[in-house]
Amino acid sequence: MGIIISLVDLLHAYSKHCDGRGPAELAVQAAQSRRVRSVTQRSGTARQLRAAQVDDLVAHYQEVRNVAEVARHFGVTRQTVGAHLASRGIQTVRRMSEADISTAAALYREGRSAAIIGRRLGFDPQTVLNGLRSVEVPIRARPGRDRQGPR
Repeated sequence: MGIIISLVDLLHAYSKHCDGRGPAELAVQAAQSRRVRSVTQRSGTARQLRAAQVDDLVAHYQEVRNVAEVARHFGVTRQTVGAHLASRGIQTVRRMSEADISTAAALYREGRSAAIIGRRLGFDPQTVLNGLRSVEVPIRARPGRDRQGPR
């Protein structure tokens, strides 16, 4: 309690609002205070988009097909982009169908790269490779690399 009274003494000495109460009385009053002492941290303020901005967001997504890139472009989170797209009936998660995987496997066996196949079918190259692995297509080493890793 001695440290608290010393701190109250210090606050009292430097306070512009000295009403004659002593430090002990101020300490008791502070301890009985019903005021909530919580510190809240805000990670940032939510950025509200107007309808025209959401239209631009949707158009940009349809052009680039990348939620993270759209989020960076508009200064919002990926979740916000996803929510706006979902509200417009646009699905952001697209999985390879059996037909897509079959087409990818045929193109890959012809020698096309996962990147080229991905661009043609509208998927990320890693998604293409995952689809090929799912039907046990042997994956070639990347050019300039052997099976052990980079040279």
